[in-house]
Amino acid sequence: MGKYVLFAIFITAIGFVGYQTYGMLRDYRDLSGEVSEAKDGANRLTNENEELKERIEYLGKPENLIKEIKSRFNYRLPDERTIIVAPERNN
Repeated sequence: MGKYVLFAIFITAIGFVGYQTYGMLRDYRDLSGEVSEAKDGANRLTNENEELKERIEYLGKPENLIKEIKSRFNYRLPDERTIIVAPERNN
């Protein structure tokens, strides 16, 4: 009878350890996914940061800033004329 009790305790212990191991593996998988998402987000932000630095450097030059203002807001300096070129009509 003592062998059966010992065997039942052994099987119960193996089941408990297996269940705990499964839980740890599930948590590890979930955390690995979160880490991967965080790394992807960090890479996107790093790329965006580099693009913004380049844009700031570009717009830091007065001639580029004026060029950008002219193109975005249809701005012209007081001594400049605007010429509008329209495509030919094919009737």
